[in-house]
Amino acid sequence: MPARARWLALGAYVGLAYGTLPYGPVIGRAVTRSAPGAWLLGFGMGLVVALGAAGLLAALARRGAPRGAYVALGVAGAGYALALSWLRAQHLERVHLPEYGVMTWLAWWAIAPRVPGVRGYAAAAALAAAIGWGDELLQAVTPGRYYDLRDVAANALGAVLGALVLGVVRARQRERLSDVSSGRRSPQAAGSSSR
Repeated sequence: MPARARWLALGAYVGLAYGTLPYGPVIGRAVTRSAPGAWLLGFGMGLVVALGAAGLLAALARRGAPRGAYVALGVAGAGYALALSWLRAQHLERVHLPEYGVMTWLAWWAIAPRVPGVRGYAAAAALAAAIGWGDELLQAVTPGRYYDLRDVAANALGAVLGALVLGVVRARQRERLSDVSSGRRSPQAAGSSSR
């Protein structure tokens, strides 16, 4: 996909986030008053995180991912647990975590062709966090909204956790040291079997 389309996708998502600012409280109240919304922003979000982490753990094991991917998954899981605990009294604020996790994924998709590897994940998280800060700055001048440093922190936390999860999802199969040092592939990796 062309780079321009990737940046347009990110821009459209930012436009959606910024464009709904005046309507945020009304939308938020409607969501929290509905049974599915109240469940998802309450107990349900923790369940979704736990099931997602279990699924990612199984995927990592299946493809023989490197240890770093397991560490990143553990850090992301602990981060989500702490964030959900921190926001337990303000269920609606939990929406910042997936909102800015998605922002990070879209930012990475746009940035990755020019900034590969871990630096790309970090740059995407930084860009998403900056967009989240912009969201709060716009709220300072939007009638009925206000600037809140806790929201800035929740946006940044969602961005960083999104980058960690993205790194876990994209973790490649671990190569055996003997195969790397010899410059050849093992019979299993080459698709042959020993008899």
